Amino acid sequence: MNKTLLACALAAASTFAIGAASAANIIPVNMNLPGVGLNDTTPATPVGGNPGTTVGEQRRIAYQFAADLWGAVLESDVDIHVRAQFTPLACEATSGVLGSAGTRSLHGNFPNAAVQETWYGAALANALAGEDLTPEAGGEEINSNFNANLGTTGCLETSGWYYGLDGNTPAGRINFLDVVMHEIGHGLNFQGFYNLGTGAPNGGYPDIYSSNIRDNITGLDWIAMTNAQRIAAATGGGLVWTGAQVTDEVPMALAPKIELTAGGGVSGTFLYGTAAFGPAPTPANFSGALVLVNDGSATPNQGCAASPANAYAGKIAIVDRGTCAFEIKARLAQDAGAVAVVIANNTTGVIQMADDATVAATVPTISVSQADGATLKAGIPGVTVALTEVEGAFAGTDDAGRALMYAPATLAQGSTFSHFDISHTPNALMEPSINQDLDSNFRLDLTPALYQDLGWTVNAGNATTNGGTCNTGVPAVEGVGLIGGANLQAADSLCRDTHGGGTAAYRSCIAPFVNRLRELGFVPRSKASAVTFCTKR
Repeated sequence: MNKTLLACALAAASTFAIGAASAANIIPVNMNLPGVGLNDTTPATPVGGNPGTTVGEQRRIAYQFAADLWGAVLESDVDIHVRAQFTPLACEATSGVLGSAGTRSLHGNFPNAAVQETWYGAALANALAGEDLTPEAGGEEINSNFNANLGTTGCLETSGWYYGLDGNTPAGRINFLDVVMHEIGHGLNFQGFYNLGTGAPNGGYPDIYSSNIRDNITGLDWIAMTNAQRIAAATGGGLVWTGAQVTDEVPMALAPKIELTAGGGVSGTFLYGTAAFGPAPTPANFSGALVLVNDGSATPNQGCAASPANAYAGKIAIVDRGTCAFEIKARLAQDAGAVAVVIANNTTGVIQMADDATVAATVPTISVSQADGATLKAGIPGVTVALTEVEGAFAGTDDAGRALMYAPATLAQGSTFSHFDISHTPNALMEPSINQDLDSNFRLDLTPALYQDLGWTVNAGNATTNGGTCNTGVPAVEGVGLIGGANLQAADSLCRDTHGGGTAAYRSCIAPFVNRLRELGFVPRSKASAVTFCTKR
């Protein structure tokens, strides 16, 4: 199955406007008509801490939970309104867009703007100004859409939404909470406003997000480049984030950099993508002689039919992309004895690979570009491949330790530029593809740091319950994007809204959230009494 995409979009741009915060109050605005989308009356069984009994109710609860998580992470004295709706989005049987979102207006030269003559998205601009910059509009700051057809004929047919709040997403399903967190994230200004087709800035002005982007190939900051240079840079693979907060947190957020190296008949290092199935590829489990898959079919190198028993015993099988799902290829190679698999793309660039609900591959699997796949295959027999750790370097960064941004060889409107690169390890919330190992209910990786580079204030206080009246002693945000306290605060709001405070039903609702936070270390023994007190009121 091809990767599923998360997009960002600028809904509308305003004219260039002239013009101690509390936790943000993010308010979803249901834009769906009765009976559809967020109002779908199809019966549903409560799942993963989500008590909703219809599909629409579960969607609304998950969306509100995401809004409360972001609200506990960021500070703003101005309410943030987010349009939320399910609509048909671009989709095919094995790939599709899960959601899209963006700011509804742009503002500049407002009170407290750190940089003049520069665009800011509405939510960030209001937070910095301390006032609603467009009160006469009476509208919402962010617009978001989610794919109404997911899991139906012709749209990621073997998948579907998971509305649980616990992160325990079943294989083959898409975690709705993660997608909502991602899309609200774009509306909070994780997006640039340049036209990537022409390279031109919106309305002739730079924006605060793009002001933190640099192109390593030209050695120029994004906003200092010509339009033609920006067009080239958008697909050049050299874009990095220059903001100091993100760069400072890279060593704590990202794993050591691992390279794919080749020996024998081929030498060099190669970029690679990972899979949402099987064990994570590491230097310990990915090393050996390379063999080309040949299943004897009309397209023998695509590996969509069974190969002879032990045909690849003890070796790493390389197989071409095409015809069948990635995990099917990996499983068939595994059944023929392969200890690991390399899938060569059938176009430019490196891809992340989704799982397939019909099979289960248990060998480490990576992808390489079409060109690199051809180079590796040309060295067979005799070529070996291995994953090796690069001392002092981190996955998803350049040689200076700056975070890479998404700039694939083929321009992907809605994805290119306004995402972290897919090479980040662990996978980041704001990558362009959804990944099964995301856990945005507890971890936001480098995203809060990026918001700080934009000018947002991250909540330095503790999580509270009962409408902010009880201090749990648990930090809302700690370390690098860890949000256990924010999770506790969102869970408290959910359970009080559903059952009322101080009731047995409330305590039964909140208990699984608290227990999970204890297991993960967010509620140490020193904070246990305060959390217990706050969640019994």
